[in-house]
Amino acid sequence: MGFQHRVTAVAEHLPATPARAPLVIAHEGPGRLRVKLPLVGLPLLDTDHLSRGLRAFPGVTSVRINPAAMSVVVTYDRKPATRRRILDRVARLERHELRFRRRGEDDAPSALPLVGRIALLAALPLLPPLLGRILCLATISPRVLRGARSLVQEGVTVEVLDALAVSIGALRGQFATAVTTDLMMKSGEFLEETTIRHSGELLQELLMPNPETAWVERDGRPVEVPFATVQKGDTVIVGTGGLVPVDGVIRAGTAQVNQASITGESVPVAKEPGDKIIAGSLVESGEVAIDAQQVGDETTTARIATLIRESLEVRSETETLAEMHADQQVYMTLGLGGATLLVTRDLRRLSSVFLIDYACPIKLSAPVAVRATMSEAVARGILIKGGPSIEKLAEVDTFVFDKTGTLTHGSLSVTDVVPLAPRQWSAERLLALVASVEQHSHHPVARAIVSEARAQGAGFVPHGAVTFDVGHGLRATVGRQEVLIGSRHYLEDLEGVDFAQHAETVTQLADAGKMLLYVAAGGKPIGLLGLRDELREDARETAERLRAAGARSLVILTGDRKARAEAFGRALGFDEVHAELRPEDKVRVLRQLQQAGRKVAFIGDGVNDAPALAAANVGFSMSLGADIARAAADITLLDDRIGAVADAREISVQAMRIISTNGMAAIGINTGLFVAASAGALSPVAAALLHNGSTIGLLVTALYRAGLPRHRAVPARTTVASTPRDRASRKSPKPCGPAETVGFSAG
Repeated sequence: MGFQHRVTAVAEHLPATPARAPLVIAHEGPGRLRVKLPLVGLPLLDTDHLSRGLRAFPGVTSVRINPAAMSVVVTYDRKPATRRRILDRVARLERHELRFRRRGEDDAPSALPLVGRIALLAALPLLPPLLGRILCLATISPRVLRGARSLVQEGVTVEVLDALAVSIGALRGQFATAVTTDLMMKSGEFLEETTIRHSGELLQELLMPNPETAWVERDGRPVEVPFATVQKGDTVIVGTGGLVPVDGVIRAGTAQVNQASITGESVPVAKEPGDKIIAGSLVESGEVAIDAQQVGDETTTARIATLIRESLEVRSETETLAEMHADQQVYMTLGLGGATLLVTRDLRRLSSVFLIDYACPIKLSAPVAVRATMSEAVARGILIKGGPSIEKLAEVDTFVFDKTGTLTHGSLSVTDVVPLAPRQWSAERLLALVASVEQHSHHPVARAIVSEARAQGAGFVPHGAVTFDVGHGLRATVGRQEVLIGSRHYLEDLEGVDFAQHAETVTQLADAGKMLLYVAAGGKPIGLLGLRDELREDARETAERLRAAGARSLVILTGDRKARAEAFGRALGFDEVHAELRPEDKVRVLRQLQQAGRKVAFIGDGVNDAPALAAANVGFSMSLGADIARAAADITLLDDRIGAVADAREISVQAMRIISTNGMAAIGINTGLFVAASAGALSPVAAALLHNGSTIGLLVTALYRAGLPRHRAVPARTTVASTPRDRASRKSPKPCGPAETVGFSAG
């Protein structure tokens, strides 16, 4: 990725041109610039790479490069600052920053052959007959030779039929018809190649390239360095309007950060010291100093780009079968053509029949639908690793969720503070007591209680030294009494505190799916705290959408106690709940479901979920999941949103529906064309036009039904990016102070 690529062309392929050529504004209108730039006329220039780099600038909406005219057309948000940035960047563009293709490397289809054929047809009436015939034969000869070569090397293919169709026209002396037929086929090929190329490139369009340079702190001052030289451990500084070049943790400063290029969520997120920040994010306001943890190819953006490139090479079984089926249809076309000739003895009808085949629409619809679906998924914050994952997800009938971190947020919150000795310990004082003791612990339960106490403005209860009974709870001295905080087993079985008279309250809280923390003072119960890992807001809606999309069974796997897990299951309307599981038990449950004939998708996020993700037919990893979980998954959710599971299911089902309906439509349309051509109702030109037109129509339909990815517009900014001069003149951000100690005001 990135705008800094090494030149891939061999040096002798490039003409001797200046490293930097002058910039000329050829035309300018509101929000639109057309500049003349000799560099873009260089042979083998990768214009897609250059275009993506320019589109990464804030405020730029589109870029069009015309190498033949040596021009670049940029549309932008009409802001003077954006115009200055565009002109400054284009004027500073040098040859070593460009990427070049190797000879023979896939390039964008050219319209020049179409123009040449149209010009020949227009000039044909004015040319001497012999010269006209020679030019027509020269024009159709590449198609005839390609058909002959295909017949020798691969047998009967679509190329053979095309060669026969134009050859029959020439043999009948209808050279204009032969060239027109060839023009129709060439036009169809051009549009088909353009459509397929576009469907693959949409994925890359959704990823922001790395910035060209980065600001790194050196000797206490910010210094601009080439992006490629940034190393782990560097302190990278990013200001308003800048792209984050590394994955890391914010050391100093605050900012509003747009992570749309990675997560699909366009709402800016507030970031402050201690927060993680992802490469490819855009700082909308503020300035942050980042401790670089992953750089270059190790960043999140680079890994996603690699996965996308690899996924484009993986073909689904549906795509493979569609191609095999399409190749078989060529023989049917050949047979129908032979039958037509035997019955009618009409070479014109034979030529028309050979111009119609089932192969093209059947063969091309599947990959276009798959790529468009992958693009739509990325736009929604979902990374699908190839066509096979789409195919398998559409067939899944059972969705299995690991509860914590998937259906829930993975962070506890206090739901109940129940005083059992209210005269001595009110709810407020009980919360203050527990928080005052728990603030010495780093356990998630402790963090939840301390957070709740701060939010409630609870006071501080003086206490003596805190003792940790690992795995059980805490003890401390308050006044002359010993206070115990922990599990029921700890207080009742190990410390002899009896909670039997409060059994009804305990049962009510446990049945509601809450985790209980027991509190005693002086050997007597004084309170209960209920905590819960809160359900995600869209968890129930996700379950309903999955059922609507064809899921037959929804299952929860968790290590929680049975009563608490079943409460979650009831709240969501799940069919099965498997509780009190160890990590290895999750794989066992999945195997049992698969042995019962179910096709299973598993959604998890932890290190211990990796075996289950690998065992499932389709594995989903949450965005905040461990690296090993994401590596084992077929689908990674880039946004921390459980509704993305339903999104992925819906668009996968839609993709398979598109492939199926397009296949049936292709058979129906082309059967009608066959009948018309055999009956003599279609000329070769009309047959080519209708066949290619219907094929292109099916491809465009596949793109739009799958959902063209929405180009993520960069939100408007009130402040433009700082210039290098401005940043260099600033003082370095102050380093963060020591971590704040949680405390409570006396009272």
